[in-house]
Amino acid sequence: MKSILLGKYIDRLASLNDQLCFFQFNRNELNKRLLEFGPKVGNLFTPDVFAQNSMSTRINVKISDLPTFQNLNQTFTFGAYLSTSYEVVSYYIKDSLELLNLINPATFQLTDNRQLEEMYRLTLISSNCTVVPIEIIQTLKYIRLRRNHFTHLGHEVSEHFKNLITQSGNNLNTFWSAAITKLDFTSLDVLTFKEEETIDLLKILRIIVQTLDENLASNFSHDGIATFLSNQEFPKPQRINIDVVQKRINKIQAIGKIKFGINLSENTIEPVVKTIGVK
Repeated sequence: MKSILLGKYIDRLASLNDQLCFFQFNRNELNKRLLEFGPKVGNLFTPDVFAQNSMSTRINVKISDLPTFQNLNQTFTFGAYLSTSYEVVSYYIKDSLELLNLINPATFQLTDNRQLEEMYRLTLISSNCTVVPIEIIQTLKYIRLRRNHFTHLGHEVSEHFKNLITQSGNNLNTFWSAAITKLDFTSLDVLTFKEEETIDLLKILRIIVQTLDENLASNFSHDGIATFLSNQEFPKPQRINIDVVQKRINKIQAIGKIKFGINLSENTIEPVVKTIGVK
């Protein structure tokens, strides 16, 4: 099963990943060109070597200093991609709670918490839903805190973050062992983002969205899905007869399979389509 949110948010994360790949492509092409120039151009400035590039005068650094300039840019770029990707996931979490409320209104109980991942976990519990492994929640907390340190220009790791790393780092390394190559959840070197660990984190965020979505969809009431889809598909009242009911049943079954990956039974759909959008 899946929710109607999955495709939208996975596509957004994939787009950000493509943009990161494009950044890496441009960086590698620049490095290749600098090597082709040879060492003699090291004391020349960017406007001398890149005269046709309108931005060269605004940078205006020696060619020999470009690698350092580029490294600083990379550090910012990797942090920015991770921060933006986390924001995408945070919006998925908020939208998924709204969707859960729409589909399971009778059991939904929002539990307020300043920490988004804790609000999500506690809301699932209070709404009588199954919850994802605690490692998923801890990973979201870890990424949120790293994002916060980056966006708030933190110069040292907070005690709250240190405690999370100390208490959960080893377990998270084990949990994500199949997905990570360079990321180390036990490391306190979290104020800057290296290329390989950024890629690991982006991969993990994609897996998290897929995991959250599969769990979310497994908690949806079948009656709730049928009602949700019927409200979307039959907003205008019409007269009902046997043929109309059967057409509605067929339509909701088809849409349920496409949007939610679920086979809704006729017995589930029939009482819903007989009452929604009826004159």
